[in-house]
Amino acid sequence: MRVGDLVRFRQCTFHGTPKVYSEWKVGLLLEYKSWYKIAKISYNGEIVSVHGSDAEIHQRAKRKRKN
Repeated sequence: MRVGDLVRFRQCTFHGTPKVYSEWKVGLLLEYKSWYKIAKISYNGEIVSVHGSDAEIHQRAKRKRKN
């Protein structure tokens, strides 16, 4: 995942056993720290932080090719 990608993510709404998650949402990836496995996503005008296992690429951003 790179900055600018559209990502599909879900949020944990209950941290007990078993965990309860929200529906999948689509947002814009602002930052991904691979060593912490935390993704910061812009969704409906707010910044949401989710664990890396709860986010996946929905659509890659267009990037310039290096020749």
